[in-house]
Amino acid sequence: MAAYASPNQVTTDIIQQDVPILVMDSMFAYFCFLEQLLVSDLGPHALAVSLPFACVLGLLASMIASTMGNSSFSSYGFAISVSQSYIWPYASFQFALVILFAHVFYSVLGVSPVFSILLSSFTGFGISISMNSLLIEYLRWRARRTLRSVRLNQSQQQNEARNLARVEDGDDTRQQDLENQIQDPNPLQHGQNHS
Repeated sequence: MAAYASPNQVTTDIIQQDVPILVMDSMFAYFCFLEQLLVSDLGPHALAVSLPFACVLGLLASMIASTMGNSSFSSYGFAISVSQSYIWPYASFQFALVILFAHVFYSVLGVSPVFSILLSSFTGFGISISMNSLLIEYLRWRARRTLRSVRLNQSQQQNEARNLARVEDGDDTRQQDLENQIQDPNPLQHGQNHS
């Protein structure tokens, strides 16, 4: 008998397959970027500076992207494909922020290469994590709001059904009273005849 994997297990398996590719791609992308950024000023020493930073940044960026991309949407009942494909856009957004701030710190502000790489990585990672947290809070708020409106609609429908049942019961009681009065138009005379 074949065992079927749960959707969460399938998502975890696919993410675990994507992480090594993401690590290698991130390391290569950070190395190319840092080497091109630093080669004009450092010459051959740019390779010695960019290689260790690229390895550390690539590994750190991949770990952050896989963690944030995996935990963000899977707990909200979204489709598996959303949480699968969220890791790569998150990593790309994070990489773009690091590149942007590295250019700002190194080229515009003239900070030393090592400090510009450190500052840009802290800034890029921090902004991407903050944006992810804001997005998650927005999705939680929207889910709570939707759930609250659904519950409010359900309670209103239940109240309308109860009111309708009470009105129908009231009509039946009035109809029985009318039938009793028709059968016995004067209950006082009926009581005097018996005495």
